[in-house]
Amino acid sequence: MKKREITFEMVTTKGGDMGETSLYNGERRRKDDLVMEVVGDLDELGAFLGVARAELFSAGKKQESDTIIEIQKTLFVIGGEVATPENDKLFKNISRMTEKHILFLEKEEKRLLKTTTIKPVFVTAGENSVSASVDVGRAVCRRAERHMVSLIRERGFTYLATGQRYLNRLSDLLFILARSLETL
Repeated sequence: MKKREITFEMVTTKGGDMGETSLYNGERRRKDDLVMEVVGDLDELGAFLGVARAELFSAGKKQESDTIIEIQKTLFVIGGEVATPENDKLFKNISRMTEKHILFLEKEEKRLLKTTTIKPVFVTAGENSVSASVDVGRAVCRRAERHMVSLIRERGFTYLATGQRYLNRLSDLLFILARSLETL
C-alpha cells in the first residue's frame, strides 16, 4: 500500500492568512473566537504532555507514559466536541465525552496518591524537566478549563459540561503526577 504524502498545499493553504480558520465541518471562524481559544489550549496542553510522555518513556516509566497517552487521546475527544457545532450533522458521528473518561482520571489519582506525599505548601515547579513539563501542562489545563467555562456560560454550550469537568479533574491529576515525578 502506497503511503499518502502531504503536499505543501495541504499544509500551507493560506486560508488563515486573514485571521480565520476552519472548524471540523468547514465553517470559518475568527482565530480569536472563544471556540478556537479552547481548541488552542487543548492543543498546547497535549503538546506539553507529549514532552513529559517522551521523557517518561525514555526513563522506563511505562505506566505514567500510558496514562499520559490516554489523556492526550481524550483531549482529542474534547477538541472534537468543541470544534464541531452541536447542530451540525457531523456532531452525531464524533466521539463523545463520558463519565468513563472522568473515572479514569480519578482512578489514576488514587493510584498515585498511594505512593506520593503531597505537602500542604505552595510548590515551586522545576525539580526536573519531566515534572516541570507536567506542571506547565497543569497550568495550561486550568486555562483551557477557564475558557471552556466561558464557552459554556456565554454561548450556552452545555453539551461541553463533561469535558469541562474532565479538565477540572485533569488539573488535579497533573498536580499529583508532577509531584510523583519530582524524584525521577
